[in-house]
Amino acid sequence: MAQDLHIQSPLIESVPLSEKTGATVWLKIEAMQPSGSFKLRGIGRACSYHVKQGAKALISSSGGNAGIAVAYSGRKLSIPVTVVVPQSTPQCSIDIIRQEQAEVIVHGESWQEAHEYALSLTSPDRVCIHPFDDPLLWDGHATLIDEVAAAGLKPDAVVLSVGGGGLLCGVLEGLYRNDMNDVPILAVETEGAASLGSSLAAGSHIELERITTIATSLGAKKVAKKAYE
Repeated sequence: MAQDLHIQSPLIESVPLSEKTGATVWLKIEAMQPSGSFKLRGIGRACSYHVKQGAKALISSSGGNAGIAVAYSGRKLSIPVTVVVPQSTPQCSIDIIRQEQAEVIVHGESWQEAHEYALSLTSPDRVCIHPFDDPLLWDGHATLIDEVAAAGLKPDAVVLSVGGGGLLCGVLEGLYRNDMNDVPILAVETEGAASLGSSLAAGSHIELERITTIATSLGAKKVAKKAYE
């Protein structure tokens, strides 16, 4: 089994949100992961898997949390990392990636352009870690629900964010493998990057013409096929 690089995050009851909603609201504090987000659950598992399979370097195509998670994983696994980021990436994100000892290449106006360039850098021993569309990631993200189940909690509903759909796929997997497949999910998207909602409204797996939100790290013009399905 691949090495896990994430930690078990706190599960806390939010009194303010519970009072506001009239329900008991629990928060999984994923910002306390070493890389700063839930992305480390799946990305750490994918990175360690590929290193175990003989990868000599890792490539990423994200200027957001996924890129930071790959950079962190590479440092912990003692393997070189190159992160390709679009021109819209904030300097603070680039600085964090470099702090994790990864090389940063700025290329393209959108994540899609950065991703295509990242793919061109791959070879049999240089593996590109997709930021959201990979079953290895979903299996890692599912550990979030494993921890909720281990705490003895079965939620009435799960509220989560959707960018490319990796977290959604992982949480669904976690619910199913913990016999919680009857628990509904409320998937929330950023206005200006609602690729899942647009696909569901159109009745087909479509790609947005462009991302219009300033929250560029949450923007995927096309959600993962598995998330749409």
